Formats: sequence, C-alpha cells, structure tokens
Amino acid sequence: MTLEDRLRAVEDREAIRALKAFYAKCADDKYTDDHRRKPQAEIDAITRRQVEATFTPDAVWDGGPQFGTREGREAIYDHLRAGGWNFSLHYFVSPVITLNGDTATGSWMLWQPCTLTKDNRAMLMSATTDDQYVRTPDGWRMTRMRFTLKFITPFDRPWSAGRNAIFTG
Repeated sequence: MTLEDRLRAVEDREAIRALKAFYAKCADDKYTDDHRRKPQAEIDAITRRQVEATFTPDAVWDGGPQFGTREGREAIYDHLRAGGWNFSLHYFVSPVITLNGDTATGSWMLWQPCTLTKDNRAMLMSATTDDQYVRTPDGWRMTRMRFTLKFITPFDRPWSAGRNAIFTG
C-alpha cells in the first residue's frame, strides 16, 4: 500500500469510529443528568440528527428478537425516539473495522448501564453489534446495524442469574 492508501485507511477507520461515537452520544443525550427522559420534542430533534447523520435512507436496524428489526430511516427514527429507557450510557468498545474500498464492516462490544422506563429499574446490558458501512457524499453511513444481546440483568443481580429473563417472563 502506498502512503496515501495507508493514510486514507486510517482516516476511514477514524471516521467510522466517530460515526459510532456520534450514534452513542445521541442515544445518551436523550436523558438528563439526573436520569430522566428529556421532553419528547428534544428527544425527537436529537433522534432525527442521530438517524440522518448515521444511517443511509434504506438502512436496517436489527435489534434481534428482543428489540426487533426496523427498515429505513423513518422506521429507525420511530423506534429510537420511543425507547424504553429513562437513562443509558452506551460504551461501544473494541472495534474491529474492515475496509473494502467504499464499504466496510465493523464489530463492536457494547457495555450499557441503563434504567428501564418500566419500574425505573437499573439494569446492566452487554451486547455486540455487527455493522455494515458505505461511503456516501456526506461521509460514512451505516447500512445495517445488527445487535446481539449477551445479557441484560437488574443491577443488583449477577447476569448469570436470569439469563435475559426480562425478555422471557
């Protein structure tokens, strides 16, 4: 690879990291510092920016059996603005980003302390995401985000106790 090719690869990986970080920041900006949902109009504006800046118009957000699949920006927007959380902090870590010209894939680990709206229950969640990206005239965008839940458990219980029981009963 030429120096120019190597530099472009570094810039592309950094742009994809920034894209994922912006997605997470928007997800978490929907809540106040004292763990309450912001007014719906603010959430809507944040979510609109999140979706427009991170997804292609025909993108797929696949939350697995626990959160469902949404196709297209409007469906993704409708899902993300509704949310079931009063609070969350998305930590996307350990990215493995593979570039292939104007497309790329990325695998991330997610660690998410969060509070469910129902019962105002503090939870810990861990998952992975497998993303597909494409370079657009406006920069890198996700064409697909696939979420795989590893565990979600009440904060005061070990994740091995319920094996994601919140979704099964």
